[in-house]
Amino acid sequence: MHNAPAVTYPVGRSHVQAWLTSVFLLLAAAVLGLWSFLADRPDWRQAAAAGIWLACVGLAVHSLRWPSLGILRWDGQNWHWESSGTVLAGSVLPRLDWQAGVLLEFRALSHRARWLWLERDSQALRWDALRRALWTRGRAGAPLPGLTADAP
Repeated sequence: MHNAPAVTYPVGRSHVQAWLTSVFLLLAAAVLGLWSFLADRPDWRQAAAAGIWLACVGLAVHSLRWPSLGILRWDGQNWHWESSGTVLAGSVLPRLDWQAGVLLEFRALSHRARWLWLERDSQALRWDALRRALWTRGRAGAPLPGLTADAP
């Protein structure tokens, strides 16, 4: 088995992330409003839920205004995240893949996980190379998990 070729991919704002976040917050607001409207008399539970919703709005605004901007690089052996002059080596875990985009969890040693929303850009070859690298299993010569040396 061969490793995927090296690829560098810019990470910027994600339209899908903004859209999904907006839809989720609007649905949550509609449910909260309907629950408050149907309650005999709104009490502390609706107020607590509204407070939690406002906290979620704050987190959403923060993540949309200050997304993870940088460069994700696969050198053929390891993943690297470059942002603001800092380079971190780590691993990526694809969490959601919808062909035109992926949601990744980048984990660097001794750093918190970073969630990256990547979308296909105008350079289709670079996107295809990135997706091949994401789904590469292990290093060259390493068997796929669950397979033995006897497997055909």
